[in-house]
Amino acid sequence: MQPSVLEELVPIPNPYPVVATMAYPEIWDLCTAARDLAWDPAKIDFSDVVKADIPPEVRAAGAEWWSLRAWMEHGATPYGAERLRDAIYGHQPFEVKQHIVNFIAEELRHHEASFRVAQALQQYQETPRSDYFQSIIPRFHDEADEKAMSFFAGLAVNTLFEQISGELLQARYENARYASIKEACRLILRDEARHIQFGRIIMRRFFGELSAADKQMLGAKVSKKLRGSLLSGVYAVVNLPADERARSGRNRALATEYGLGA
Repeated sequence: MQPSVLEELVPIPNPYPVVATMAYPEIWDLCTAARDLAWDPAKIDFSDVVKADIPPEVRAAGAEWWSLRAWMEHGATPYGAERLRDAIYGHQPFEVKQHIVNFIAEELRHHEASFRVAQALQQYQETPRSDYFQSIIPRFHDEADEKAMSFFAGLAVNTLFEQISGELLQARYENARYASIKEACRLILRDEARHIQFGRIIMRRFFGELSAADKQMLGAKVSKKLRGSLLSGVYAVVNLPADERARSGRNRALATEYGLGA
């Protein structure tokens, strides 16, 4: 049988050797914890939110806020898929690949939990109302910087954003007045803690091996991505048009006032 044109034009990286020897026991511990602590967003009973006496405009505000969170969590999955491909064709040990698979599954789980909260409040929004958010969210996990680094250095950059996300989520957990929303926040936080711990492990293992030039580049890349996300990314609304900024700010304030986990 003749190979197809596609097969001739697109070289497939060599997956061998497929490494099975355990190299990082601490990462494997995170993998076993992920198995033991897996949870199902569909089993959270959001009837307390559905039945609650919440004004319609507050429900709409909360649904939009939780839709934003759902879009963000979904945006992490293609990032994870790229890292998984890098791990496979970079012949990383099994536990590294397993952790990245867990990361993808957990981010998709967080996406599901978020859109279920939005649905319980009013309705999940599949597309942002704001043109700004429509344009910025797809670029949130820009791969250019990670691809300029070594595999583990690129993963370390993502850990910084997991840390930021965890700190913001802690505030949402503390704000949540309804048991179901609080439980969703608690379980997401528990998953995020493993992602952050993974970053700490790889930094301990690999930072000392980096050259001074590599460390300088890592610091510059982290600074660039942090600055971009905080000043022009999804964690701020400073670039929104004035009317949209006011509307988004009011939505956040309403969701916070009524304890919707904002």
